[in-house]
Amino acid sequence: MDELRENYWRTISRTRVSGRIAQGVKAKTEKAWEQFDEDVVREALRIHIDRYPNYKETYTTGIMRNLQRAKNEHLPAVQKPSNSFNSGMQSDYDMDQLEKQILANQ
Repeated sequence: MDELRENYWRTISRTRVSGRIAQGVKAKTEKAWEQFDEDVVREALRIHIDRYPNYKETYTTGIMRNLQRAKNEHLPAVQKPSNSFNSGMQSDYDMDQLEKQILANQ
């Protein structure tokens, strides 16, 4: 957890012009995390680092609230986006015929 926290604060420091986070901000933020389950905090830190590296630390609290709510309601914590690329009707093409048409038009 310590390594994850360090990585998280390193990521958050990039949202600051100075590149630094005051110890008071870290302490206050981490104190607020105590209201959430430890596994929720870890997952929220990972999500923030992976998906929202340019967002400030306040965004992480929202992630934690949503994860905790989902956990308490026994819902899936993170819903994976569906791949809409293949969701349409698949077409049957005669690729040889299409290739001949393309070559004939050149």
